[in-house]
Formats: sequence, C-alpha cells, structure tokens
Amino acid sequence: MSFKLTCAALLVASSAIAAPAQAEDIFDILAREAAMDQAEPPAFVPYRHTVDVIVSGSKGDTIHAPLAAKLRIDPSQPPGERVVILEQTEDARGEMEKALREMIEEIEGEDRTPAAQAQSFWCNPGGALPTPEDFAVVAETDTIARLRPTPERMVSLFMQTGDRELDSKERSMAKKLVDRLEGELVYDKPSGKIASASFHITRPMTVLLIAKIKQMKLEQGCTIAPNGHPYVSNFSMNVDVKALGKEITNNMAITVSELEPISQPAPG
Repeated sequence: MSFKLTCAALLVASSAIAAPAQAEDIFDILAREAAMDQAEPPAFVPYRHTVDVIVSGSKGDTIHAPLAAKLRIDPSQPPGERVVILEQTEDARGEMEKALREMIEEIEGEDRTPAAQAQSFWCNPGGALPTPEDFAVVAETDTIARLRPTPERMVSLFMQTGDRELDSKERSMAKKLVDRLEGELVYDKPSGKIASASFHITRPMTVLLIAKIKQMKLEQGCTIAPNGHPYVSNFSMNVDVKALGKEITNNMAITVSELEPISQPAPG
C-alpha cells in the first residue's frame, strides 16, 4: 500500500473513531412518540390530587395580603363536591379571597366535564405535532430541546385555540398578540415528553378601551404521572394591568402533588 493510501485510510479511520454519535433529532423523537399506542393522555383525570395555591396582588396604592390555600380535589365527584379546602389563610378578605373562590367555582362548575378537567390537568401543548416548519430549535442537547414556535403557532398555543376557527374577539386578541408574544417549549429528549412552557408579552397591549396589559408572564412545569403522561405540576401567572388610571397586579402560583389513583368518572 502506498504512503498516500495509507494516510488516507488512517484519516478515514481516525475520523470515524473521533466523530461523536449524532444525537437523534427532536422532531423525529416527537413523531415517534405521537405514533405510539396510548400516546395521548386519557380524556379524564384519573387521580385525586392536592393543589397548593398562593394568590397576591395590588390595586393602586392598596396592597392585598397574600392568600395561601391547600385544596384536595377529586375529579370523579359530581359538581359541587369535588373540592375540599384543607387549609386556608385565616380571615382572608377582598380581592384575594374572591380570586380563590372563583377558582373553586370553576372546578366545581356544571360545565367542567371530565374532558375539560383533563385539558387543564395534562401538560399538552395542543394543536398539531411540532415540526421544523412551525418551531425553531433554540438549543438542543442529548437530554433536552428548547423550541420556539412561529408567532402564529405561539398565539395558538397561548390562547389554547388548537385548530378550530376563532370568533371575532379571539381574532382581535390574536392580531394584537402575534407581534408581542414570546415563549418557548422545553422537551425531555429521552422520553419525548414536554417538560415546561413559558410565555410573556414584550410590550403593552390594550385589551379594552379602558384597560391595558403592561406585563404578562405565564410559566408551566410538567412532571410525569404514574401512567406515564406529563401533568401540570406547577403553574405561575403574573399580570400587571392599568385600568381606570390605576395599576392592578395579579399573581398566582399553583403546585399540584400527591396524586392518588381513582376510578374513571361515570358518564354524565
């Protein structure tokens, strides 16, 4: 063998040894995950669970005292019997007590079907499968992938509209959000499951003639439930609004834990 061929062979061999294995593409992982049996979570919540919630805020110069509560929720129970308040800040009054009451009323509502409960319980970005056409890879390692949606897809994810046609109010909101909204989804690569999502507006937006959202940030973290599907284990919302000349802030932090298997609720 000539010296030239020997060198060429060595270069090929050394490059094959030194070249790291190409990490699997996140979009291939997501496509494979979506094609698997039972890839979608059930259309009900199969767990009794505990929700710790803290709400705080202000209106003008008035600072609302934070309210903390611990709730035990049983999704299999009928409306009006799903929530038990285990703990609550004593002597809660005003806007914060109202915020907690509205949250409980929503859970207890007649229209809170098993499917509606599941939609807010499971970590599911909604809509079509992420593809390179509607998501850009911000960063990717062997363990995680950070994806940024296109502006239109980001608005769809934020508003949870999926593929359905928007009504006039939703179209107006989407038009305002499309050039003001930033966010990203983080996926766990080994499992192909979503790990977190976050969104925030980059500049103020008027939502009513008398109200303007100055700041808004939503963050959601996901944990794998015993059945293998990710659920919303923590959620936070921070909103700063100016309305009728007053600054109004609303902050909420929710943690979901202590999942206990229950039977599928009977059809309504």
